[in-house]
Amino acid sequence: MGANLRTWLGILWRFRSQISWRFVPKIFVLTLMILLFTPLIWWERLRFDRKIKQVKVKEPIFILGHQRSGTTYLHYLLGRDPQFGFLSVKEGFMPWIYLSFNALLERMIRNKMPEKRPMDDLRLGAEMPTEPEYSIGNMTWATMLPGYIFPKCLPKVFKQSELFEDEEAKREWQKALLYFMQKLSLKNGGRQLITKAPENLSRVDAILEVFPDAKFIHIYRDPYCVYFSTERLYGITLPLVAMQHVSKEFVQKFIVDAYRQRFKRYFQSRTNIPQDNLVEIRYEDLIGNELEVLEGAYKKLGIPFEDAREHIRSEVKSYEGYQTNKYSYDPDRMREIRESWAPIFEQLGYA
Repeated sequence: MGANLRTWLGILWRFRSQISWRFVPKIFVLTLMILLFTPLIWWERLRFDRKIKQVKVKEPIFILGHQRSGTTYLHYLLGRDPQFGFLSVKEGFMPWIYLSFNALLERMIRNKMPEKRPMDDLRLGAEMPTEPEYSIGNMTWATMLPGYIFPKCLPKVFKQSELFEDEEAKREWQKALLYFMQKLSLKNGGRQLITKAPENLSRVDAILEVFPDAKFIHIYRDPYCVYFSTERLYGITLPLVAMQHVSKEFVQKFIVDAYRQRFKRYFQSRTNIPQDNLVEIRYEDLIGNELEVLEGAYKKLGIPFEDAREHIRSEVKSYEGYQTNKYSYDPDRMREIRESWAPIFEQLGYA
């Protein structure tokens, strides 16, 4: 419902053959909501578009990592550092209008949000950092959002809008990314931006074409844990947004195939990142050693750490007693995963 009308109608037109009749009422309601907000979008663009397009985005930092690899926790830690700007949940909800209608957005979501994320019980809050895939998905059709809405198309959308086998999709996404980052930089007073999206793991080259000075922090985790946690993630989140039903086996196959292709593309692309602009962090090394690991990351990226130390320490302390989800690993499924992801196990050091 945070999309502009052009983006929403473009998604519906491109995926019109995928719409199930039982979801037409949902589409109708969403379209009415988007029409309701359209004058606000026009007003904000009239006020700020020229200023936004003049903004120079300063060495943005992209947190990379597959879903369920610890990207959110890392984002929360770095988001406490006052030298960084980030996309908040409130802004991510309505990316077209947050410069003009901040108070309206706050009233809309503050009392309607759950206190914790349903997939892992991490805290949620209107002012906390969030990822931009849904925001940029409200600005262009060329993201993974249509795949989440029409999950039967997940493999097609993945190749089109993550691997960018479709050049038009790549150009559209890059255009939306630049505008999104310029606007976010304006909102944050020109501070260095920190952002994270698991989908960006395979988009490094496309990001570098837009921001050659971008810095990257890649966090990775035990592939078995990532698989079973991602399977749970899709089981919880797809029903919230999908307008199709797909089988559990279909989703399982997509997770396995996408993980393999994402890392293949990332391993190819990371050689194009200047050495001093990339830090790789093992999740298991980060937990319990957050300050030491992040101090090393800041040092390599050339970012001062001393003023951030106490802010990050406070965030770490707030998670005392937090327990990650526990999984029952099916041995046959583990064997299939190991066979499919063998090169990734090796390269990530989980052999």
